[in-house]
Amino acid sequence: MKIIFTILISFLFFSESFASSVSGYVFDKNVNEQLVGATIIVKPGTHRTFSKLNGKYSINDLDPGVYSFHVSYIGYISIDTTISIKAEENLKVNFYLLPNTSSLNAVTITAKSNKESDQYAKRAEQRADNLVNIVSANSIAISPDITVANVMARVSGVSVQRGNTGDGQYVIIRGMDPRYSTTLINGIKIPSPDNKERYVPLDIFPADLVERIEVYKSLTPDMEGDASGGVVNLIMKTAPDGLRIEGNAGAGYSQIFSARPFESYSRATVNAKSPAEIIGIGQPASISDFPYQNLLTSSKKTPVNSNFSLTVGDRFLNNKLGVIFSGTYQNTYAGNNTARLVENATLTPAKGPDAQMIQVFPDYLTRQYSSLTNRLGLITTIDYKFNADNSISLFGTYLQLNEDRVRFTKDLLLGDYSYQGYIGGFEQQFETQTRTDLQGIYSTMLQGNNKIVGALTTDWTLAYSVASQELPDMAAFNTLQSINPNSTGTATSVTYGPLQVRPENRQWEHNTDKDLSAYLNLHYKTAIAGNKTLVSIGGMVRHKTRDNFDNVYNLNYVPDANSTYELYTSIPDAKFQFQPATDALGNAASNGGVYTFTENVQSGYGEAKYFIGDRFDALFGVRVENTYQSFVSSLPETIAGKSATITYMDILPSINLKYALSKKANLRASYFKSILRPAFSDLVPYVDNTGFGQDNFPTTGNPNIQHSKIDNYDFRYELFPNGLDQFMVGGFFKTIVDPIEYAVVTTGFAAGYTLSPANFGTAHNYGFEAVFRKFFGSIGIAGNYTYTHSLVNSTKIFQYTDPVDNSYHSINVNQPRPLQGQAANVANVSLLYKNTKNGFDAQLAMVYTGERIDLLSLYKNLDNWERPTVNLDFSAQKEFNQHYIIYVKVNNLLNTPYELFVKQPNQAYSGNSKLPFQESPNYATIENDKYYARFLIGFRFKF
Repeated sequence: MKIIFTILISFLFFSESFASSVSGYVFDKNVNEQLVGATIIVKPGTHRTFSKLNGKYSINDLDPGVYSFHVSYIGYISIDTTISIKAEENLKVNFYLLPNTSSLNAVTITAKSNKESDQYAKRAEQRADNLVNIVSANSIAISPDITVANVMARVSGVSVQRGNTGDGQYVIIRGMDPRYSTTLINGIKIPSPDNKERYVPLDIFPADLVERIEVYKSLTPDMEGDASGGVVNLIMKTAPDGLRIEGNAGAGYSQIFSARPFESYSRATVNAKSPAEIIGIGQPASISDFPYQNLLTSSKKTPVNSNFSLTVGDRFLNNKLGVIFSGTYQNTYAGNNTARLVENATLTPAKGPDAQMIQVFPDYLTRQYSSLTNRLGLITTIDYKFNADNSISLFGTYLQLNEDRVRFTKDLLLGDYSYQGYIGGFEQQFETQTRTDLQGIYSTMLQGNNKIVGALTTDWTLAYSVASQELPDMAAFNTLQSINPNSTGTATSVTYGPLQVRPENRQWEHNTDKDLSAYLNLHYKTAIAGNKTLVSIGGMVRHKTRDNFDNVYNLNYVPDANSTYELYTSIPDAKFQFQPATDALGNAASNGGVYTFTENVQSGYGEAKYFIGDRFDALFGVRVENTYQSFVSSLPETIAGKSATITYMDILPSINLKYALSKKANLRASYFKSILRPAFSDLVPYVDNTGFGQDNFPTTGNPNIQHSKIDNYDFRYELFPNGLDQFMVGGFFKTIVDPIEYAVVTTGFAAGYTLSPANFGTAHNYGFEAVFRKFFGSIGIAGNYTYTHSLVNSTKIFQYTDPVDNSYHSINVNQPRPLQGQAANVANVSLLYKNTKNGFDAQLAMVYTGERIDLLSLYKNLDNWERPTVNLDFSAQKEFNQHYIIYVKVNNLLNTPYELFVKQPNQAYSGNSKLPFQESPNYATIENDKYYARFLIGFRFKF
C-alpha cells in the first residue's frame, strides 16, 4: 500500500510539474468590474470554461504551444486572440470586454447591460443617490421563492408577516409596521386591494414578473414622503434588445396534505352580491337567499401544486419599437394546523401591587385550514425610441390572487383554567367556515422621456390603477354539544349531549380603490462654481377614491317541536329563520363599513445634485405635500364619525450625501422627514369582525387619529470588492411623533372590547444593519443582520387587590415597549454554490426573526408576543446547453411553527390546571400554527 501510495503521489507531482496553465480575470473595460459567467474557449482541444463568481477563470493541463482564445459575454464584443504558452508556465492573462454598440440610421443603439443580473444590481447599489438594496431577477430565479413577499424576507433589514398558509404577505422594514412602507411598480405608487390597509400584500406578485426589486431605505425630494420604513419598488421586465423567449413549468405538493386530506367546496352557488345589493338596502331578504351548498366540503389527498410562466419579447422597426409580454400562473394547495387559547378581555387582578395580573383562557381552539390559492400575473410593455433623447412607453399589468379557504374549528369551553378536572360547566362548538377571497390590481402607465432644449430634459407619467377585494358570502355553520362529568365526581369520564344547531352568520364585504395620478419632472444640467450640478423640479397630483361595502346577516335556528333547540342531523337539513324579523334586513343601512372615501394629494419639490470633485456629491432639497381627505359612511346621524373632512400640509426636507473613498468604497449619510397617513379603516368608526373568529377582536376606526411625522437619519459604509463580493454596514435613527398602532380598547361603537388605532406619543427607533457576500471560487456565503431597538411609552391598566384589606384597585401605569411588529434581531444566511462550467447552482437559505409584539393588550405585561423563528429553505438548478434548466425548490424544511405567547407565569403548565401545548412555566403559549414543508420541481427554458 505504501509503495502504491508513493507511486501515485509521484505520478501526480510529475504530471503537475510539466503542466502549463492560463488564469486571470474577465473585466468590463469601461467600469473595470469583473464579469461573472463569461465564456472562454481555447483551441486546439476541447478546453472551455467560465469566469467564476469573482470574475476569475483558469485553464489547466495545457501542453506547450500556440492557442486561440475566444472570450465572449452577452451584450459585449467578443475577443479573439492568440497566446503562446511555454512548458511549465503558469501564465496570467486578463481580458477586457467592451459593451456592444452599433449605429442604425443616425440613431445610436447601445446594448443594454443585463438588468436582471447580480452584477447590475451591485453596480446600481453603488451608484444610487440614496440608500438602497437591490435583488436581481437572477438571484430570485435561483432562490427557493416564487413570490415577491417571500423574496423580501431575505433582504437586509426586512422581516415579513405571514398569512394563514405560512407564506409572507406584508413587509416590515427596519422594525417599522407595514403601514410605514409603500409599494411602487416602475417607480409609481399603486393602491392596495386590502380591505383595511394602504400597504400592498406582496404575495399578490409572482416573482417571475420582476426584473429586479429595489428597496429604498432613504428618500430623496422627488420621492413621495409617506415611506418612513422604506420603499419597495418592483421593476417589471422590459423589452429586450432582440428576440427573447423563456418559460417555466413546475409541479409540487404541500407535505401537510400527505398527513391529512385537503378540504374544498364549490364556489358555484356563492352569490357575488349581498341580498341587499340585489333587492335594495332596507328590503328584507328571504332564507332562500342563503344557499347551504357552499358549506358542503369534500376531501382529497395530496393535491398537486403547479407553476407556469411565459415571456416573449423582441424589437422591431430598426430597434426603435420594443414589445414584451410576460404571464405567470400559480396554483397552490396550502394549509396549517392551529392550536389556540382564547384570552378573556377581562383578567384576574394581581394579588398585590408587586404581583402579576393573570390572564384567563376560557376556550381552547383547534383548527385545520385548507387553502387553494390561484395567482395570476400579466404584464406588457410597448416602448418607442424616437431618437437618443426622446422615448415613450406604455405599461400595463393585471395581478390576481384568489383564495378558496375551508376552516374547521373545534372550540372547547374550559372555564377557570380547568381542563383535566372539569370544574364548572363545559361545552364544545364545531364550526365549518368557507371563505372566498378575490383580490386584484390593474394598472396602466404612460411614460415619456424628452429633451426640451439644450440641457433641459423632462420625464413624465400618467397612471391609472384599480385595486379591489371581494369577500362574497363568508359563511360559518356552527353546532354545539354540552359536556358533563359523570356523577361520581371523579371526572374520570364525561357524558356528551346531543349536537345542536347554532345561529349562522353570513357576510359580504368588498372594496375598490381607484388612483388617477400624474407626475412631471424637469431636469437641468449646469455648473456652479465649476462643479457639475443637476437641478430638478417637479410635482405630482393624485385623486384617490375608495368604495367600501359590508353587510352581515344573522340567521337563527328553528327549534324542534319538542325542544328549545334544533337537533343537528346534517347541514342540508338544518332549518333557519330570521328571529327577530329585522335580521332579514342585514346591517348595511346603519353599518359604518358602507362608506366612500376621497383623498387628494398634491405635491411639489425642488432638488439639486451637486458634485464636488470626482468623489463627493450631495443631493438636497425639499418636498411639500398637501393632503385632503373626506369620507361619508352609513352610520346613523347621531353617531360622531359618520363623516369627516381632514386637511393638512407637510414640508419635508431631505439631504443625501455620498463620498467615494475609492472606486470600490462609499460613505453615505442622509436625513429626510416623512409622514404616515392613517389608513381608511383607521378613520372610519365601524366595527368589523370579518370571518366571525372566536379568537379575533373586532376592529373599530378612530376618526380622531392624527397622521404621524417622522425624522429619519442614516449612515452607511459600502465596499464593493471583486466579482459579486459586497460588504455594507450602517446605522439609522428615527423619531416618530404620533405613531399609529392598534391596541385592545373599550369603545362606544360596540359592546365589549375592540382593536382600535391610536397615537402613542413619541417613539424612537434606531439600529444598525450589516450586509456581506463573499465567494471563494464556486462557493459563496451571503447574509445580513439587522438590530433594531425602539421605545414607546404606553399607558396600561393594572388591577390588583391589597393583600392587607383585600381592597380592589385599578390604576394606569406607564410601560415602555418596542414598536408593534418590531423584532430586535433579524438575520439571513445563505450558503451558495455556483459552478458556471457545469451550469449548476444550489442555495441553502436561513431566515431568523426575533420575538416581536403581535397584539397590544390593555393591561400591563400582557401583550401577545410572537416567538422567534428560524426558517430554512433549499433550492438547486442545473442548466443544459445554455437554454434549459431543471430546478427544485423546498420551503420550510424545519416545519417552523408560528407561535404566540404571553410573558406571564404560566399557571396552566402543570397539575389539574394544565392546558394543551404549553412549553414553559415561565410563559403561556397561546397559539401554535404548523405549516409543514412545500416541494416544487420544474423546468425552465430560455432563448
